[in-house]
Amino acid sequence: MAKKLEGKTPQAKKKVNKELVLKALTDREFRKLLGTDPEKALGKSLSPVQKQEIALVLATVKGIESHIVHLSDILLCATPPEPCGIA
Repeated sequence: MAKKLEGKTPQAKKKVNKELVLKALTDREFRKLLGTDPEKALGKSLSPVQKQEIALVLATVKGIESHIVHLSDILLCATPPEPCGIA
């Protein structure tokens, strides 16, 4: 998981970031450690550019979780007057 991002193509960076997002979404302990000590979470020293990438990954995860919560409220009819997802 801990891959060097500097010097990689944009596609390679995107793939690594996608892997980090998926792991952070599915592994709460990893996500917490990634936020508090990314170098320990990834098992390596990080450059300032890599730390910025980690911040982007964490922001993406936060946005996805926000959408999930909002969708679950809609599906469970917890946020009227929006249409209920259960028909």
